[in-house]
Parts: sequence; structure tokens; C-alpha cells
Amino acid sequence: MEAPSVVVSAEERHRIERVARFVARDRDGDMAEALLLRLLKITRNGRRWGFLAHDHPLHPYYLQQKVSEQCRILRPRPAAAGDR
Repeated sequence: MEAPSVVVSAEERHRIERVARFVARDRDGDMAEALLLRLLKITRNGRRWGFLAHDHPLHPYYLQQKVSEQCRILRPRPAAAGDR
């Protein structure tokens, strides 16, 4: 049985991708993510930042974006033709 798909608005998708990019590029991404989770608890702005919580339906999308960005950063860029 498949899990029901969650509809993500363009605004939500953009916000999640920006946060995932920020966390992935930070040298201590775990600390940045922990800080964001703490802010989520303090502000209780779950509608805007709820995807950071592990039990939120959009959390898997956030994780996918974060890992994708981490892989993109680590992947070596191909050498340009003039660099040989």
C-alpha cells in the first residue's frame, strides 16, 4: 500500500529547497539544522517551518533535497576543455 502523496505548493517547495541548500552548505550542517529545529519549537511556526520536524509529511522531501545538495557539492566538476 502506497503512502498518500503530499501536495507541495511552489512557495513551500522553494522554502524547503532554500533551507536544505543552507544546511547542506554549512560546515556544521547538523548544528544549523538543530538550531533551526530549536527555533521551530520556540516560534511554533509549524505552518512555515514544520517540514524540519521528523514527523511532518514534507520532511522526507526536505531530506531528499538536503542529500541531493550535499551530493552536488561533493561531486567533482568536469574539467573545461580549455583547462587541459
